[in-house]
Amino acid sequence: MKSHASAMVSASSKAELVVLWQRLVVGGATCERCGDTGTAVRRAVAALAGELSPQGVAVRLEEKALPPFAVAESNRVFVGGEPLEALLGAQAGLSNCQSCCEMLGQQTDCRTLIVDGQEHEALSEELIVRAGRIAAGRLKAKHKETV
Repeated sequence: MKSHASAMVSASSKAELVVLWQRLVVGGATCERCGDTGTAVRRAVAALAGELSPQGVAVRLEEKALPPFAVAESNRVFVGGEPLEALLGAQAGLSNCQSCCEMLGQQTDCRTLIVDGQEHEALSEELIVRAGRIAAGRLKAKHKETV
């Protein structure tokens, strides 16, 4: 049985991969597109936690609510401090989001991600896990240098 002190030491020696999901929130609600991304982010974080914990990497989800004027930064995920699009070699785009239009009461374009030539309005669990694996590899290499 581990003592409390040794459990604290082993926990602190783990590298931590932070997944940040930011989305537009109006009146406590988010748009359908961001909601779908949120579901995928939570599943991806759970999958990454199970995969990376044995490798010494803890995974933590942070959520950031954005005000209506920040719609251009909505539906965005950062993994290990890097934008998902940078990790995947993707490009950000824009398309009309009817759900946001209804929430904001005006015509609005929302963020999309173009990966391998395919536009994604909501980010998928697969894309987030793929980016998480890349970021975790970088984090583990960096963590080895400092330990």
